[in-house]
Amino acid sequence: MTHIDNFIDDYEQDKYARWFFMLHRLPAFMQADFSGWILQYRLFCNYKGKKYRCTGASRLGDAWLAKDFKREVGYDLRVDVDECSNWKSS
Repeated sequence: MTHIDNFIDDYEQDKYARWFFMLHRLPAFMQADFSGWILQYRLFCNYKGKKYRCTGASRLGDAWLAKDFKREVGYDLRVDVDECSNWKSS
């Protein structure tokens, strides 16, 4: 499993996905202070043949995926970022 922080630090990974996850790995007080800006960025990926919306990442290293594309917080699945592909902003 690739920890999300290692994914962020890997320059060969998708730049937009790295940016999105970096914002969602900020300390909670910073996410609260800057939520108006952070929430404007949306990230989608494919996981096991289906498209999901990414809603964040945990300090344990997994990525959060939601089935509902309008969902901004929370998740349906917590997955290894290596199992995701086809990163898109819309």
